[in-house]
Amino acid sequence: MDLGKLLVNSTQIHVMRVLLCPDKFKDSLSAAEVCQALAQGIKNSHPEAIIQSLPLADGGEGTLDVIREIFGGEWVKVLVKDPLFRAIEAPYLWVKDSSHAFIEMSRASGIELLKKEERNPGITSTFGTGELILHALKHGAKRITLTVGGSATNDAGMGMAAALGFQFLDVNGKELTPIGENLIRIHQIIPSPIIEQIKQIQIQVATDVRHVLYGPQGAAHVFAKQKGADEKMISQLDKGLIQMASFYPNTEIAQSPGAGAAGGLGAGAMFFLQASIHLASSWILDLVSFDQHAAKADVIISGEGKIDVQSWGGKLISTVIQRSQAIQKPIILVCGGLQDENNIPESMRHIPVYPILVPPISLEEAMTKASTHLVRIAENLKL
Repeated sequence: MDLGKLLVNSTQIHVMRVLLCPDKFKDSLSAAEVCQALAQGIKNSHPEAIIQSLPLADGGEGTLDVIREIFGGEWVKVLVKDPLFRAIEAPYLWVKDSSHAFIEMSRASGIELLKKEERNPGITSTFGTGELILHALKHGAKRITLTVGGSATNDAGMGMAAALGFQFLDVNGKELTPIGENLIRIHQIIPSPIIEQIKQIQIQVATDVRHVLYGPQGAAHVFAKQKGADEKMISQLDKGLIQMASFYPNTEIAQSPGAGAAGGLGAGAMFFLQASIHLASSWILDLVSFDQHAAKADVIISGEGKIDVQSWGGKLISTVIQRSQAIQKPIILVCGGLQDENNIPESMRHIPVYPILVPPISLEEAMTKASTHLVRIAENLKL
């Protein structure tokens, strides 16, 4: 694209409009910081350009920060249990005008809260996430949005439900600790005393995980290994998920896309909270009015810390690309590192991708000096 042709016309001057809509660069820059670096670089080489920044998130870490940019709201800090039942302080976002609580499960039940040697989905729990939900209910929430991702758990929402007053009994009538390895021992579920109050609340789950609850494409087989499980534990956890699903009124919940999100918390939210599940990337883009902003732009720049095979199919970037292409807007991608180049879909191979991590730049430098490198990349973009 020739910037000069866009800027100068025989009858009028056209000012280049650039929409910046990246995700975070994990462990390096927030989405807002990526926008700042790109905007600085573009302004250095194209000072006349009009730049709009629209930081995005994928439903995981950082999602609440993006939502707060849009709606405002205040942080509500709650003393809850972490995945191993230790006391920690976790916040959720409260938007008073709409009585809407936004809860990021990773703040209470996330894998990043644990040291590597502590990770074990057999003994971790979503109890703390349930405590956040309970606090929001007592706070007067009429709507709750639960973003899931980065969990340390595989308890199908058993912990969350226990915090809300559900009881899980074994074959002898003894109450079970709500952890992954006890799923297989559930013989009876006693409903929460506040179940009617829960039913009055509109609850939705936002996730980009489309996996079902159990089986080869379920929560345990796909995700438990990265949470610390070995093959024997994965098999046991999967059997536990099947046992939990035996209490569902039908097979639809366990087989729903997203049921396996956050170690089965997706299914747990549907069953215990009557929640609906939504594709996080589409939900976020609708939330920030992406289509309206994109329609006004001449070029769209998106990206994330690592672009790999998953980025092109269902994740945030692929949704940005699809929506940009639908209105015939050119798109450019930036990233920390580019992987799986041979697996880029044919329909997307024409999209320019500018990674930071190219020789002789080291991984450490790419992460610690990402902002500086993004400024340089943006200065040299062929807009």
